[in-house]
Amino acid sequence: MNTPSSALLDAPETTALPNLLRPAPRILIVDDDFFLRQLEAEALRCAGYQVADVEAGAAWDALQRATYDLLVTDNAMARVTGVELVKLVKSAQMPLPILMTAGSLANWDAVPDLYLNRVTMLFKPYTITEFLAMVKAVMRAANPAGQEFVLPDWQSRQPAFGMRL
Repeated sequence: MNTPSSALLDAPETTALPNLLRPAPRILIVDDDFFLRQLEAEALRCAGYQVADVEAGAAWDALQRATYDLLVTDNAMARVTGVELVKLVKSAQMPLPILMTAGSLANWDAVPDLYLNRVTMLFKPYTITEFLAMVKAVMRAANPAGQEFVLPDWQSRQPAFGMRL
């Protein structure tokens, strides 16, 4: 007789059983654009991530209150720019991979800082599929081999967003 626990024991090797014991990666999204922030957050939740989202003014408090596996931030924000937020994170020596989205990088003087601090850039416009792929790539690069959280197949559950952001 198959009970729920025996079903887990009989699961094929391709099933990511260690994920049952490890929490999903936590991602903080920082953007002043409420709708874009919600769209990205929902896409990441559908992909299996734990997500918190805040506007730029609340970013530093959120980073100090909780631990995250990835920071996703826009660059052009009113209270604090993405470049300024990166500098704060790095000066606090937080070992946090960062994905910065930008329509353009108007302040080209910031490029060496971003490169040296290992910030990954994603330029707009991009699709949700491109966004999710970049998040996954940054998470994979930030984690040592064997430490990667294997997410469920998000392609079958991904929101139907074809628009470019």
